[in-house]
Amino acid sequence: MAKFKYKFETIKKIKETMEKKTQKELSLIELEITKTNEAIKNLLVSIKLHKAKLTTNGTVKVNMLHYLQNYELLIDKKIETLQKHITELNKSKEKKIAELAQRTKEAKMFEKLKEKHYLDFLNEQKKIEQIEIDEIAAKKFVRES
Repeated sequence: MAKFKYKFETIKKIKETMEKKTQKELSLIELEITKTNEAIKNLLVSIKLHKAKLTTNGTVKVNMLHYLQNYELLIDKKIETLQKHITELNKSKEKKIAELAQRTKEAKMFEKLKEKHYLDFLNEQKKIEQIEIDEIAAKKFVRES
């Protein structure tokens, strides 16, 4: 029996590689979103800690209140910037999800095509084998007669 050789094997491997690359890019985007969310949480905790430090002393100086207000404004701007970054990351995440779906579809298409070619190959091999068996049977019949 002949060995099956899929003529689109290299293309199939390229499609699978591209799918894995897109999956990796998507996971990196998700990791970046997670890190940015953690940074926002850390900034919020930082504001709470500064407020808590000021209130533990009992007396609060005016310049410290002014400092705290400026600090809160700065942190709010940082949080706003980080939230914009998250929005951008979510947009690119949606694009990557769509790209991944397309790449997965392409990889599956080549896998199904490989299966179809393999089944065609098996059927062709069965036909060749049947022809050989018929020839052997015909030769044996001629010898016996």
